[in-house]
Amino acid sequence: MTAKIIVAKAGDNAVYKPAPISARHVLAGDPVARNSVLFLSEDKLQITLLWHCTAGSFRWFYDEDEICQIIEGGMTLHFDEGGTRVCGSGDTVYFQAGTTCVWVIENEVRKIAYFREPAPFFFALPLRVLRKLVDKSGLRRFQRTRKAAAVTTPPRPATA
Repeated sequence: MTAKIIVAKAGDNAVYKPAPISARHVLAGDPVARNSVLFLSEDKLQITLLWHCTAGSFRWFYDEDEICQIIEGGMTLHFDEGGTRVCGSGDTVYFQAGTTCVWVIENEVRKIAYFREPAPFFFALPLRVLRKLVDKSGLRRFQRTRKAAAVTTPPRPATA
């Protein structure tokens, strides 16, 4: 299998298409959402897109995991489980599948979003067990870069 390299710029050259928010979810204002798909995996389980929305307030339910980076603007999130979070340009937000929250957008927001369809437990468990066996066996000589970076602990400061 040949590796594919895709280069995309999150800029004004993106072609946005309407991504309307259902009227039953809108709580205030008239938020208008648009998106531009940058990447869709072959198995259709991962998607990356640019998303833009004008001022308004709406309730949103996440049926898949989402990680987003706010590019411009911002919003306030009110989580059903409790808590409020103000997010702005440069912030990264993770929404676990099953999360419900209210978005309040004062002016507008633009984000790049990465969606992942979570695998059902009975499919994911065998893969996790296999990975653990491979890791323990030493068959994989090098950790994947992203995982190695995530589990690397910072050096402790020297004590006098």
